[in-house]
Amino acid sequence: MDQTKVVIFIQVLNSFVSGVLGVVLPLMMTGRGIDIVTIGLVFASLPLIFQFGRMFFATVSDFWGRKLFFLSNGCLNVASSLIFYLARTPLEFIFGKITEGTKDGSLWAVNRAFLMDSSKKKWTILVYLRTTVYVSYAVGSLLALMLCALIGGLVIPVSMLLIGERKRRFSAARVLHLLDFRKKNRVFKVFLILFFVMGLSFGFRSGFVFPLFLSANGFNAETIGLLLGLQILLAGLFSYLFVRRFGIGKLILVSGGLYTVALISLGFSSSALAAILAVSYGIIEGLLSITQEGILSRISSEGSYGTDIGLLMTGLHVGNTLSLAMSGFLISRWGFAVPFLLSALIFSIFYVSSYLILKE
Repeated sequence: MDQTKVVIFIQVLNSFVSGVLGVVLPLMMTGRGIDIVTIGLVFASLPLIFQFGRMFFATVSDFWGRKLFFLSNGCLNVASSLIFYLARTPLEFIFGKITEGTKDGSLWAVNRAFLMDSSKKKWTILVYLRTTVYVSYAVGSLLALMLCALIGGLVIPVSMLLIGERKRRFSAARVLHLLDFRKKNRVFKVFLILFFVMGLSFGFRSGFVFPLFLSANGFNAETIGLLLGLQILLAGLFSYLFVRRFGIGKLILVSGGLYTVALISLGFSSSALAAILAVSYGIIEGLLSITQEGILSRISSEGSYGTDIGLLMTGLHVGNTLSLAMSGFLISRWGFAVPFLLSALIFSIFYVSSYLILKE
């Protein structure tokens, strides 16, 4: 069976589950009496757990192969969904986030690397992966939690269809060499910092923020699921339509400028306008995914795709954790306008710097 199609199908199942959790979880926590500051802190636990797991799994997978980590993702999909279904206290939700972060880390440690190993059109296949993520997430946004355990569990038998890759002998010295960013080129080192900046920006509008923003504007859970589902469908559609239609430099500027305008506008919108802007944001998200995958495919090295991507994404998730943790406090004090404004301003540093570097 075509190995690329197997990986894409695994991504469909996983993103479907994530789509359900993305909408239902923050609303469920609110319904179970957990305040927005605590919600922010619980969600802030995910990026670092995800990234530490991902970094470890990615490095090991460069030696032992990728299949094992697709299998572990399926097992943890079942566990995390059931934990969230039963959770009632912040500590129980944090335990769910630890499990969710580990299962996502095991998948994202290997999916890009597997596809880049298997395809000559590396940027294109990575954007197709993100398109699959968006469409599956959108469908999942409309459905319910208990289905996550069943759908997530399907990853296990599907993973068995993958052919075990030729493994390399695991060497601690080789691992340290791959992880030593001092041996990376100048562009790679700069993007380590810029991905941190991007993560810092994204955290102010990620996770629980959009669902609770729409809830604060009077929309019920069903409508929020529909709006965010449409948002992610648009992201998937535009990431598919615009892949390789424009140079990466032009896409960086266009998507970055639109992002800044959209987030500032969201901060001062309400009711119907908030819904329209939230859905329209999906277009920008689709364009951003193309630029991010383009950067990853250009600056990661063959033979260490998993490790290089893991290093770059470590900065993103550290930044994401910090801003997610702050978001709950900012929203409780000043409302949603402040985190949206911060996200817009910080992201301008990323896209202007990225454009100038890649232009060189």
